[in-house]
Amino acid sequence: MKTYALVFCSLFIFACSENKSHGDSRFLLTQDTVVVDPKGSIIDLRYGLNYPELSNDGKTLYHYTFGEAKFDKINLDNLQLEETLQFEKEGPNGMGRQIRGYGLTSSDQIMIWSHGINALFDQSGKKIRDLNLNKIAPEFDASRAIPIRLIEHPDDPNTIFGLYATLTDYRYVLVKYDLDKESHEKIPLPETEKLKEYRMEVFHGEIPAGVFSPSPSLTQFQDKILLTNDAYNEVYVYDIPLDSLYLISWNSELTENQNQYKLPKTTTPDQAAGEIGKYKESINFMAPKWDPDTQRFIRLSYKTLYGEDQTERGEPIATGADVFLTVLDKDLNIVKETFLDRYNKTPPPHFFKDNKIWLYENIDDEMGFVRITVD
Repeated sequence: MKTYALVFCSLFIFACSENKSHGDSRFLLTQDTVVVDPKGSIIDLRYGLNYPELSNDGKTLYHYTFGEAKFDKINLDNLQLEETLQFEKEGPNGMGRQIRGYGLTSSDQIMIWSHGINALFDQSGKKIRDLNLNKIAPEFDASRAIPIRLIEHPDDPNTIFGLYATLTDYRYVLVKYDLDKESHEKIPLPETEKLKEYRMEVFHGEIPAGVFSPSPSLTQFQDKILLTNDAYNEVYVYDIPLDSLYLISWNSELTENQNQYKLPKTTTPDQAAGEIGKYKESINFMAPKWDPDTQRFIRLSYKTLYGEDQTERGEPIATGADVFLTVLDKDLNIVKETFLDRYNKTPPPHFFKDNKIWLYENIDDEMGFVRITVD
């Protein structure tokens, strides 16, 4: 039986050199590594940390096992597997064999969306409400659009917002659903049109074999919806009470404000991985994460580093990454930013808890986290 050490190491990182940080004061970064005790069970990490979601109190992490109808609940206070929620794939309470994504409502119900289902489930796996979104807005069903994320209105559980990518004209649309009235409203996102500049289609001969494109990432913050993407240093803000949409463009002093690599419009499967690698070598921006303790956002960005080695399929092998950290105030203004010279990996899924950034780390096939405190 393994013995689980909760904290492996701790170190202090001062980021105060003039060419690596800027802002109103220097950074004091504390970093340590922790591992989760599975309590005799197995946490499936074949595909990493899948769709991590935090409970509303921020104390529990939900981990979806890709291809399986179950969710692991991790107690982040004591770093233990609390329980595994076993759902059904088929039948009246079926969630399907694979899902596009899920989220937690204000009451910690699980909202699941995919090509064939948009529904609410309780923690026991019982379907408690079919949202009927395909009936309300048939133009956004699986044959016409890809659901990126659904969220519940912060004050009205009968109102749902959905972010979609249309399959005919490659547009991104925010849709507001009224479940009681069975009506919907489309909110166009014109600033996302420029993401088409990075759209690369993959063809095997004349047969379509896939698409690569940076897509918006949706984050809910209080009564606002934040839409960011990895190609541009900006955020689209939708103010829910005011029903208004505006763009905030950030200006970094440490990195470019736009990914500089121009992907080809079309490529072959053999060349696709190399092209995506070149895209990743330029700056990539991640979604901002809210820290309720300090009332600020932390946003990571990175440039992936590659060596000369390749996989058998000709894919470049990453050797590390240059990672940057930006602090934003609650109004989304840059306060300061720095280069993380002690964290040199492409940032994995991460979240905030106890004034720490928790970055997923596979430690001997167990779920671990590198935690960085920003002071």
